[in-house]
Amino acid sequence: MLNDKERRRFLKLLPYSMVGVFAYPISKFIFFSTDIDKEFQISLKNTKEGITKISKHNVFIYKKDNKIDIFDAHCTHMGCILNYYEDKKKFICPCHHSHFTMDGKRIKGPAKRNLDKIPFKIKNQTLLIG
Repeated sequence: MLNDKERRRFLKLLPYSMVGVFAYPISKFIFFSTDIDKEFQISLKNTKEGITKISKHNVFIYKKDNKIDIFDAHCTHMGCILNYYEDKKKFICPCHHSHFTMDGKRIKGPAKRNLDKIPFKIKNQTLLIG
């Protein structure tokens, strides 16, 4: 239990700690950078049916029945890197728990929009991404 002196000190420092709690995610949202601005390639042989994560470039490749979509791995809410859960077949943001389907559609927020798609071309069994 805190005595009066400790309680006053705690309450005096509380606003400063709250600045850090809000400043970190806001700064990530404003300043986060991705490697998707750079073009890169990956062989179609290195992708599987379902989700393939390319961690180096923060992208997810969704492949189903000869259809391919490539998504930015950043959450559309505050830019946190999404996790893909194979058992649930969805992406979940570890920061604020937005949920997205395998094909990038928003299920629940706080994110307000679907995942961002990344343009690509296919040439000689190679994905040219970016």
